[in-house]
Amino acid sequence: MDKSAETSAKNREKSRIRHLEKAVGELKTALTSAEQRLARETLERTNTANELQEYRGVLNRTIAERTQELRNANRDLRAEIMRRIQMEKELVESQRFVNRITDATPNLLYIYDVITNRNIYINPLITNILGFSQDQIKQVGSQFFQSVLHPEDACVFERLKERFDHAGYKDILESEYRMKNVHGEWRWFQSRDVIFKKTSRGLPQLILGIAQDITERKKAEEELNQSREQLRVLLAHQQSVREEERTRISREIHDELGQSLTALKIDLSWLAKRLSKDQEVLVEKAIEMTRQIDLNIQTVKRISAELRPGLLDDLGLTAALEWQAEEFEQRQGIRCELRIRPDDITLDRDISTAIFRIFQETITNVVRHAKASRITVHLTKETRGVVLTVRDDGRGITRKQIASPTSIGLIGMRERVNFLGGTLDISGTRHKGTIVKVSIPLSS
Repeated sequence: MDKSAETSAKNREKSRIRHLEKAVGELKTALTSAEQRLARETLERTNTANELQEYRGVLNRTIAERTQELRNANRDLRAEIMRRIQMEKELVESQRFVNRITDATPNLLYIYDVITNRNIYINPLITNILGFSQDQIKQVGSQFFQSVLHPEDACVFERLKERFDHAGYKDILESEYRMKNVHGEWRWFQSRDVIFKKTSRGLPQLILGIAQDITERKKAEEELNQSREQLRVLLAHQQSVREEERTRISREIHDELGQSLTALKIDLSWLAKRLSKDQEVLVEKAIEMTRQIDLNIQTVKRISAELRPGLLDDLGLTAALEWQAEEFEQRQGIRCELRIRPDDITLDRDISTAIFRIFQETITNVVRHAKASRITVHLTKETRGVVLTVRDDGRGITRKQIASPTSIGLIGMRERVNFLGGTLDISGTRHKGTIVKVSIPLSS
């Protein structure tokens, strides 16, 4: 019994020991698992702490960078604000400058809207120029310009619109028109317009213009034109009177002095026939006097012809030019070639006289200045007018000589041509000669 109890006790002890060993094993296993879990948790915490530390560093750097960016942006913003404030000051100053210019200029400044057909801006000076107040202009509205524009000048703006359709930004278009002031008086204006803005389709939208009051200049031009017209009529009258006087003097010289010399020659011939042969001295003197009278008769004929060639009145311009060319060639030794088409040209007396006198003045200038050896003359009658061209092979007239106010002959030629509504062109080439071209319309 004792051994069984002892054995049983030993077994129970062994069983308890095994339970204890098992519990210790389980405890060790649990402890190992706990240690491992703790190690993992510790590692994770360490990693998390490191990550947090790294994130904290990144966050601090990001905050620092963003803070610096904000500082820079704030500095730039302050600079931009200061720049804009300065720009606003400059803009205000520029606006004041522009306003001072618009107030100081003696001309009208305006911006015209082509699309809406109205003026969207007119400087205040319009009150001083046309007399309308700003209230009156506002009451009329967009039709203000049309209300003061002369009816006959409405087409000016229509043509201006067409011209702007083909114009660029650099093109400056000029126009003249009349506008009525507050007193009902018409004033002349000259405008210079440019394209200020175009539409998306490239059509002109806004026109910037400046208009100058040229009424006084127009009046001066009109008075000058009237003076010129009066002077032209006076010169024409003087030329007519001079030609009539030349004709009268030519006829008196030819008829009275020529007849007197002819009678004297007849009387001298009658006297010479009655001298005896032994009076040789008297006979020779009579013969010499007869020769002298013949020379005087020829001189009278020449002077009479130069004053007013009878051929010009009796046989026409062609015969007079042919006679003058032949006379010039014989007297000066300069070849003068004359070509007339058609052969027999019939013209008005004033035109014939003008062409003949211009021809005389031209060949006279050739003798005085050109040192030419040959002259070619072309006279052509066309449908619209008659053209005279005189060309020489001399040293050539200069521009200074053409424009010289002391060239009385050229001035006289121009006056004759201007009176008949024609043109006079003179050109010269050094050592190659001079060309004088006269064109006179037959309708004049």
